[in-house]
Amino acid sequence: MEEQKFEQNIKQQTIEQKIADLKKITKNDGDEAYSEAQFELAKIYFLDKKNSEAAIKHLLKVEKLGNSTLYTEAQFNLALIYQDENNIAQAKCHYLQIEKSVDPILYAQAQFKLAQIYQDEKNNIAQAEHHYLQVQREDNADAYARAQCNLALIYEKEKQDIEQAEHHYLQVQRQDNADAYAKAQFNLALIYEEEKQDIEQAEHHYLQVQRQDNADAYAKAQYNLALIYEKEKQDIEQAEHHYLQVQREDNANAYARAQCNLALINQFKKQDIEQAERHYLRVKRQDNADAYAKAQFNLALIYEEEKQDIEQAEYHYLQVKKQDNADVYAEAQWNLALIYQVEKQDIEQAEHYYLQVQRQDNADAYAKAQFNLAGIYQEEKQDIEQAEHHYLQVKRQDNADAYAKAQFNLAGIYQFKKQNIEQAERHYLRVKREDNAEAYARAQWNLALINQFKKQDIEKAERHYLRVKKQDNADVYVWAQWNLGLIYQTEKQLYNKASQCFLQCYKSSDLKISNMANIYLGDNIYFNQTKGSLKKAEEYYLNVSYSNDLFMLYTIAQIMLSVIDNNNEASTLFADANKREQSVTHYICDIRKLAQNIQKQLLVTFKLNKKLKSQNKQYERQVAHYTRPGVLFSLLKNETSDFRLNVVDFMNDPTENQVLTSWLNIKTDRDSEIKSFLASFSFNHNSLNQFRLYGNENNIVGSSVSVVFNQNFFGDDVEHSINPDGINHLNKFTSVKIPKQDFIDNKTDANEKNEPLTQSFFHDLPLFRCLYFDPNNEYISLAKRNKFSFYLEHRESSAAEIEEKWNDYLTQLDEEHKIKTIRKILNQIKQKIKKLKANEKIKNLSILDQLITLAVMPISCLIKHAAFEDEDECRMIYITNIADEKIQAPTDYVQASSLFINYKTVEDYIEKIYLGPQCEAHHKLWITNHFRISSKPRSKLVKVIQSEMPLR
Repeated sequence: MEEQKFEQNIKQQTIEQKIADLKKITKNDGDEAYSEAQFELAKIYFLDKKNSEAAIKHLLKVEKLGNSTLYTEAQFNLALIYQDENNIAQAKCHYLQIEKSVDPILYAQAQFKLAQIYQDEKNNIAQAEHHYLQVQREDNADAYARAQCNLALIYEKEKQDIEQAEHHYLQVQRQDNADAYAKAQFNLALIYEEEKQDIEQAEHHYLQVQRQDNADAYAKAQYNLALIYEKEKQDIEQAEHHYLQVQREDNANAYARAQCNLALINQFKKQDIEQAERHYLRVKRQDNADAYAKAQFNLALIYEEEKQDIEQAEYHYLQVKKQDNADVYAEAQWNLALIYQVEKQDIEQAEHYYLQVQRQDNADAYAKAQFNLAGIYQEEKQDIEQAEHHYLQVKRQDNADAYAKAQFNLAGIYQFKKQNIEQAERHYLRVKREDNAEAYARAQWNLALINQFKKQDIEKAERHYLRVKKQDNADVYVWAQWNLGLIYQTEKQLYNKASQCFLQCYKSSDLKISNMANIYLGDNIYFNQTKGSLKKAEEYYLNVSYSNDLFMLYTIAQIMLSVIDNNNEASTLFADANKREQSVTHYICDIRKLAQNIQKQLLVTFKLNKKLKSQNKQYERQVAHYTRPGVLFSLLKNETSDFRLNVVDFMNDPTENQVLTSWLNIKTDRDSEIKSFLASFSFNHNSLNQFRLYGNENNIVGSSVSVVFNQNFFGDDVEHSINPDGINHLNKFTSVKIPKQDFIDNKTDANEKNEPLTQSFFHDLPLFRCLYFDPNNEYISLAKRNKFSFYLEHRESSAAEIEEKWNDYLTQLDEEHKIKTIRKILNQIKQKIKKLKANEKIKNLSILDQLITLAVMPISCLIKHAAFEDEDECRMIYITNIADEKIQAPTDYVQASSLFINYKTVEDYIEKIYLGPQCEAHHKLWITNHFRISSKPRSKLVKVIQSEMPLR
């Protein structure tokens, strides 16, 4: 440290001594010596003492007469000092003192500096050009190169003279000034690329730019080369190569853009998501805010669409700031809104993000955001006014697709919410096919409906229906063709035109339309409205499918198929379709509706008292299934089996499924392909009679178990009891004749057979109470709980309290009223059948009894002979065709008489298990142990109860 101070002191002493010596030189020593001394003093004050004011004073004393070369150098340095101090006027004055004849090198530099002053400070392009042109290569090659580069910029940017600009850029040589050369080559490349569209020349000049000459220009040149290879030459490998040459330390801005584009190549061209992610993550906001916004947006897309990581997607969308890239910000806000609306179901947050999207930022995203906001107000918040407001913000020029949908929805608001048909029409008419073909089809459909049904303008309705094209919306096209067909069929009696329309929809996936179209096509041929063979009419009728809610159409088709099959003349039965409906179809359909009414009366709802909030207080809240302990083992073991439904054909009740049809005098086909499968349950969970009769193991009476199920084991939709596809096999397949077999136990179910399992998908099947009926005296009763079950359940209560509950149960059940209603309906069915068969011609229709059987099918299995009344049975039923793939056949020859259908596993639905009075001890041990060690989570334990019913 002391040594450094010493050296500094010596140096200072030397400088001071030198100054003193130089100041001793005066003009008397000669002009040249004086000027040299003043110049040296200026250097000392400027460089060593950092005293520009003293330096200027001494430089001004250097005279031209003394030494013209030294004077020129002094003037140049004076100009530099004044320019550095922003005294442009003085700087210019001194640059102008420099003469080419004295010092060409400094003259060239002075001219370059003067040109810069006029260009940058005074904005005098003409003077700048004049001074740049004074700089010659032979005077100063470095200044010349820079002057030519700047002249080129003047011609390119200020004068828009591309040819002159090119000329001056080409004067710049690498050996003169490598930095200026790199800039010139880069700018030449831009001229060829952007102005002359000469990609090859542009590529040539970009390639002349070397990193060692100008790292910044090199980075930009490599970036632009990469763009040429990517966009113009579709050479991804070369593009990638050049993007990779761009380094952050050379040009951070270009580096950020290059990394972003590399990511895009890997994401969309190479499908390398991981590599794309790495490149996006290298883009920093401080390098290029615009590229950063795009990178964060695309990273979000990767996490949302490829990696299904919504949280990470949300994080990256949130990094996109409006000040970085307003367009991408709008898209990011739109996508954030979608995440909250669709994935997180957070409508408030979704609304917040949609509202951040502004039209001036991204018109397309704004239109979509406004559309979705309108949807939120319309569907979620039921605020029609706000919905209307946002739909109206969607402009066609912003997003034609969203505009079309917005106009369609606005029309819907006016049509259905505000009952303003005129306004609705105006908005429907704004929906154009080229904007959104699907919305256009729907708009035309609705316009047609308005004119057909609101304005009774059939001609206008027809025009709108005809504008709906299949390629626009296949479903709406079918509807339009259907309605057109109806117009031609019923309004204009143009049957050929009607049939042409029906042909467009007779294969529709909409079962109602396809069925009705096939009926009309068949009828038009059969009743000679259009030309065609009976074979063709038969094909159309065969296309009509069964469904519970389209029973009438199926009935018509089956009637016509029977008529054609038996070669009956049309006129012998009915002259036209109306006569057919009056004489046959309406009767069959009325019978069906009456049967469905009884079916609903017999449905077990598990809620007799609808006012009770607690299910545990309902009188009918659980039902029991009696079976062998071995069956329960199969249902609960590790590889659990499904609960099964048996076919009814081989049950021990000889009247099974025939009580109703016999009473109605309906001829049934024992070999019918339509089969009923059922499982039996009882309201009485601890019944000695049931323990004695069903589920005995090893021939030990009373050794069975009663498995009690809660209501969740069952469904509540009566339609699920009949498989429509099964009924559709009627008249389409050769009958499968099932030979008569020995009867099996009525209560023995397929669950008892150790057969391989094939699981079947089922809707939950409903449960019905049986109706007990004596056809001889028409006695009727309903399955219900017996009084003893109340005494067993409420054994802690007094007899009077139990009797009160029993009477309350009977009141809720309302059995007397139900029986009265059902008896009335049964007699109505009987009378309708009697009237139907009073017509001798109709009576001879071969399919008549089959159709009546089909009509009463929903209740046939639910009506049992009164002799079985004490069973108080409930049934789960599934009616289908023998060809149903759900049907399982046993593999054991001994059990070949049994067919069954798998329903579902049972453990989640069991509430308790009663062990029969003679159930073996080890059965109780196993069952109890199973429920205690089961890993299944339960809200309460399954009770295992030993029945105390007396049995020896």
